[in-house]
Amino acid sequence: MRPKALIVDDEESARKALANMLEYYCKEIEVVATAANISEAYDQIKTLNPAVVFLDIQMPGGNGFDLLKKYRQIPFKVIFVTAYDQFALRALKLSAIDYLLKPLSPRELIKAVEKLGQQLEVEERFDQQLNALEDNMKTERRQKKIILNTSGNMYVLRVDDIIRCEADENYTRIIDLKGKAILVAKTLKEFDELLSPLGFCRIHQSHLINLDHVLSYEKGTGGMIVLSNKERLPVSGRRKDFFLNSLRNHL
Repeated sequence: MRPKALIVDDEESARKALANMLEYYCKEIEVVATAANISEAYDQIKTLNPAVVFLDIQMPGGNGFDLLKKYRQIPFKVIFVTAYDQFALRALKLSAIDYLLKPLSPRELIKAVEKLGQQLEVEERFDQQLNALEDNMKTERRQKKIILNTSGNMYVLRVDDIIRCEADENYTRIIDLKGKAILVAKTLKEFDELLSPLGFCRIHQSHLINLDHVLSYEKGTGGMIVLSNKERLPVSGRRKDFFLNSLRNHL
């Protein structure tokens, strides 16, 4: 039996477009209904018990979070659908929550549904991800949280508590204030793109550091920095000026 899907979006054209794309590209999913608002969606979910809800974030009369708050334990998987919004996208990425960006891309939709097939077989702590997302949508930089998924655990860290990130081939090691080192299956480039707008700086091919945790800088060809945990890290010669400018602007 194919997993049942509900599409929730206040725009009729958007609902039809997603339904058509799912029918054409993702025949393993069965769209059983659509809803234009939170009230309709809640009624449809009670009646149809979908396995997945494609949920628009911003809608008149209540956003996607208002629907999810109606459940003590959310009985379906969620893929958020959103128009481009830099702030919202960063919040979603920090929270490690699946999303589709409008206008929809067939390639990204196929990837999301393939990943969904794997998730339906595994019990995940979506409540932690959702709580982090809500916080990230409304809090300032220093209070944001990041979800880190490893092979065996899910970690929720305050971004401000991360001291540095270190490349380990196609993995990244995250070091926090307590000295914990968390190995995540993402490249340092991905963390650089995610965290640099939040006060982090790539100082070396292998090192991304939190500028809040820089204690001192020792001059040299590239120089060395000393972090709040007393670690000393090299600054590459070609990143020296970028690092010093970033540090000045951050202070």
